[in-house]
Amino acid sequence: MPILSLNEWTSETIATDIAIVGGGACGLAIARALAGSGRAVTVLESGGLEEDPAHEALNAVESDPANWTQAEAALRDQYHRNLTQHWDGGHQTYGVRCRGLGGSTQAWAGKCAPFEPLDLSPRDWVPRSGWPVDREALAPFIEEASELLNLGPRIYDASLWEAMDRKVPAPSLSHGPFDTQFWQFARSRRQATDIMRFGADFRADPPADVTVMTHATVTRLLSNEEGSRCTGLEARNIAGKRLTVRAARVVLAASAVENARLMLMSRDAVSAGLGNQNDQVGRCLMDHPIATVARAQPGTLNQWAAHFGLFGFRQAGQTHVYMHGLRLSDDFQRHNDALSGAVFVTEERAPDDPFSAMSRLVKRKSTAPLSDLAALARSPVRLARGITARTLERGYLPAPMTRFAVNTALRLFPNTVAQDYQSGSMPVKLSGLRFEATTEQPPDPENRVTLSDQRDALDLPLPRVRWSAGPAARENLLRIGEALAENLSVAGDVAPIPEDWVRERTPEGAVAIDLGHSMGSTRMSTDPKRGVVDADCAVHGVAGLYIAGGSVLPTSGHANPTLMMLAVALRLADHLRGRP
Repeated sequence: MPILSLNEWTSETIATDIAIVGGGACGLAIARALAGSGRAVTVLESGGLEEDPAHEALNAVESDPANWTQAEAALRDQYHRNLTQHWDGGHQTYGVRCRGLGGSTQAWAGKCAPFEPLDLSPRDWVPRSGWPVDREALAPFIEEASELLNLGPRIYDASLWEAMDRKVPAPSLSHGPFDTQFWQFARSRRQATDIMRFGADFRADPPADVTVMTHATVTRLLSNEEGSRCTGLEARNIAGKRLTVRAARVVLAASAVENARLMLMSRDAVSAGLGNQNDQVGRCLMDHPIATVARAQPGTLNQWAAHFGLFGFRQAGQTHVYMHGLRLSDDFQRHNDALSGAVFVTEERAPDDPFSAMSRLVKRKSTAPLSDLAALARSPVRLARGITARTLERGYLPAPMTRFAVNTALRLFPNTVAQDYQSGSMPVKLSGLRFEATTEQPPDPENRVTLSDQRDALDLPLPRVRWSAGPAARENLLRIGEALAENLSVAGDVAPIPEDWVRERTPEGAVAIDLGHSMGSTRMSTDPKRGVVDADCAVHGVAGLYIAGGSVLPTSGHANPTLMMLAVALRLADHLRGRP
């Protein structure tokens, strides 16, 4: 598999059978699935092998001024800024996108769970709900995606307690409005202490007959004069070098923002944008609105860790990491016209956390160096654990020894090491726990991607995003907060303290932000007037053009969408393999 760069490429054209726009999880998964099919496959990635500032600048978004309150903008910055090396809330004013091979898996947490069957079903209380493909049809592709993500046993409900040979924490919280929900974390095959990074894993095990062209930002889709068939694309590097790719089929897998933007920019044949004859491209942009609904009372951190902690589950010589939380039950949703939603616990670092102190000292950003030095001196055991983890992570030991050490630690100390693992192998010191709720967002045509009058370094119009959580999602966050407070009070434990907006029943006062789970802007629908692609992810009315990724998901559920995005992408790859 050659990995090329447009920076060094000399020809002005490439001919290929299938061109895939975007070298993120879905684009690389489709490329791998098509290897050996007898078709030439070319992946075009805007960035290089890693993130860099010049390509991050191409992720700029113009947002509607009404998108965020001042408090929400500040929380977005706090929530997302450490996920990537270059992300900036004033630059990416919506979403979390990364350019470079692997796409946003350079920044993701690796958290996975499938959508529930109800999430895919038509619900009369959720406008535009219902997928044109059901869970049964997606099941084999969910399994294939799980293998690709290196996930463990596909158990996401209360039966995982028994499988792990653990007692259900008492008192049980899975009753009334809630069911047990587990998520698990995709774990790298090549780096024992890291989560799955699709770029690095792809390069470590490259498929045959796939070409990757980096530094190639796609700027326009090509078509026949009528706009009824896509015939290829044009790409450019930052220096302005151009490349024309002729392809029998083109797959857009460049994110919910970029997929829509690229179609809207391709206006040679259709003035509204290729595939946008029904004004659906960019509409129904969804995310997972998230807000803090309660905080643990002082002295109760260990109590809640038993319920909501991270757990290691060893199977077939490997230990997998799971996170426990709660989701709104199907019955509760049906009886209360509620959206899907879930609640989990997030740790808050103490001001004297030694790793935060060490980071400030090393980067010479400490405003109180004596205090930070004291924090280091008070936590020698925590520092030793972290330094050991970093030694494993950086490859100072042979790979088999690293894998043995990590798996042994996960087996013997599952909660402790699993928490270190999720926080980047740093055993941090905590000051509190907050209960965070995330909710499904109903598809709203007014939440959308359009084109801005502002332009980027390639002289392309920026995407303009109008996105708000909306009253239905905010009401659902309130439902979750109230149900949690009532449920935990009945359970008999020391209940967490609800946030003011939950106590006062003012959902409009919630500080709700996006989770960087952009979906829906080119959604699947059997009706071309209500969506952009059909059940096979083929663009309505444009032969040879397909779309993959979160943008095709018709509804959002509550779960992190990567597993379902990959399942739908692999189903598309299966469809393409069967095409003549």
